[in-house]
Amino acid sequence: MEISRNEDPSAQDDVPDAEPQPDAEGSRRGLSVLDWSALMAVVAGGLNCGLIAAVKLDVAAKLLPNATAARVVYGVVGLAALHCVVLLFRLAEEARDAPG
Repeated sequence: MEISRNEDPSAQDDVPDAEPQPDAEGSRRGLSVLDWSALMAVVAGGLNCGLIAAVKLDVAAKLLPNATAARVVYGVVGLAALHCVVLLFRLAEEARDAPG
């Protein structure tokens, strides 16, 4: 029995992969960098809102030099929240369509 250079002798075809593979249309996928960034921005914005409500401390306003920069950050957090709503529906659809 001869093994070519491209063939791995330790590879076994009957061992299932740890990660679920996408179907033919590629509908199953993980979270992108944009998804993770949006989730982190929403969490940071939520913590900032909680601090404003609890102890009247606006971290974004304290860290940024002027009010315009803080408003830009608030706008980015709002856009991230909209992206997370779309992400929520996308993940729900993937879970609904997943076999099993």
